[in-house]
Parts: sequence; structure tokens; C-alpha cells
Amino acid sequence: MLTDLADIIGDIQERFQVAERTFLFLDFDGTLAPIEADFAAPKLDPGVGETLALLASQPSLVTTIISGRAVEDLFSRIRLEGLIYAGNYGLEIFGRSLRFVDPLAAGRRMRLERLSNEIAARLLPIAGAVVEFKGLTASVHYRQAAESDYAEIQESVRAAAARNGGLFRLLYGLKAIEILPGTNWHKGAAALWILNRLRGERALTIYVGDDAADEEAFQVLPDAITIKVGDGQPTHAGYRLPHPAAVHEFLRWLAALTAPRAQRA
Repeated sequence: MLTDLADIIGDIQERFQVAERTFLFLDFDGTLAPIEADFAAPKLDPGVGETLALLASQPSLVTTIISGRAVEDLFSRIRLEGLIYAGNYGLEIFGRSLRFVDPLAAGRRMRLERLSNEIAARLLPIAGAVVEFKGLTASVHYRQAAESDYAEIQESVRAAAARNGGLFRLLYGLKAIEILPGTNWHKGAAALWILNRLRGERALTIYVGDDAADEEAFQVLPDAITIKVGDGQPTHAGYRLPHPAAVHEFLRWLAALTAPRAQRA
């Protein structure tokens, strides 16, 4: 696996030369912005925002921000036109004339809200455990909880979800448990949905992400350039970058590479 930015760029540049269009998928937390102890705290660095604006302005490049955050929350942290926003792990998508909300997830919204309230009540005595209801999905954050409480938090969430049969599935992230509808829809399915509607011949796909949910995308995009952000965790991605600062450097290079095409278009 290549982990040096120069080597990754060399590989991509060769494939880029024969591509007519490039599709770029970017996670937000841990990829565009560093992970924070408070899940509400991450903000996009102005420099990263400027680079995203350059990418969004180029017709040969289609950029999607794909995140576990609700789509309104995601858009509020970036606020750029010309991008596609895929929130709640791709269960809701808008931008560049695309509109999608997964009907099964929408139908389970009230059931998920009751489940979220049940878990929040169970975890109320545990300092640092927070349940975030996001409409189509929910997150149980425990980054600020004591490590001695991790097992109780995880078991409480597992037990509550199990009482709902197969309506919901759990995805274990970085000191967070995601509660999602029990369907085959995930970030990878959302990426394929977008590609099937916009992709032409000789398209290059690049997907960059850091978490367990991104692994589901890496697995269904075998022909894509897949980049795992962060060290240590096993991955299905073909490449690895160490942190969001390296991702920004990569995006700056990509913006410079695609700019001449935009000028000729």
C-alpha cells in the first residue's frame, strides 16, 4: 500500500490522463476536518474551504461530501454551491440537480427517535455519553466518557437496538456507535447511485475517508482510487494518508491538475 503523497500522486496522475471526468468523494470528520472531542465542534479550515471552492468550480470534476452528519448540518459547515452533499451515510443526497431520500429510512424516523430517546435515558447517568438523533440515523458519542464506561455504553446500545428486531443495524466508529436503518444502503451504495446518474465514459473515481462507514464504500468501488485517512487501522483502501492536513495537500494538487481542463472547457 502506498502511503507517501508523492507516490499516490504519481499513480493517480497516470490514470487521470485517460479520464474524461473525475468523481471525488470526501468524508468530512477526520478527512476534511480533524476529529474533535466534542462532535459539534469541527469546522472547516478557511484554506480547505478555498480549495473545495476551486474544485467545485471545475466542470471536469464532480465533488461529493459524504458524511454521517445530517445533510443540513453538513451543508452548514461548508456552504459551497456546486458540490453534492450526501448526509446520514448517503441516505439523503442533494446538489447538482440530484435529490434523494431513502424511503425506508424516512419511514422509520419516528421509531428511530423513540429508540434514541430510550438509549439517551439509559445513558443519562454516564458522564460524556451523548445521543445525537439525526432524523434518518442516530449516533451515540462517547469520546468524552471514561474508558471504564465504554463496555456499559456499548452493551446498552446493543440491547436497545436488538429489541427492535432487524429494523436497525449498528456501525462501530471512532468512539461512536452509529444506528442506521437495517438496509443495504450505505456510503458505498450512495456513491454508486451518484455515479450511475452522472458518470460518462472513461470516468475516474476517487474516494477519501477515515472511518468504518467509508470501508463499506472502499469495498464496492474496486476500480476507484480509495484512500484511507489515519494510521493503524486495517483497511480495504488502496492508499493511505496520515491526517487531514495531508488530505488538503492532496486536494490542492488535484485542484491544480484539473484547473487547465476547466479553462479549456
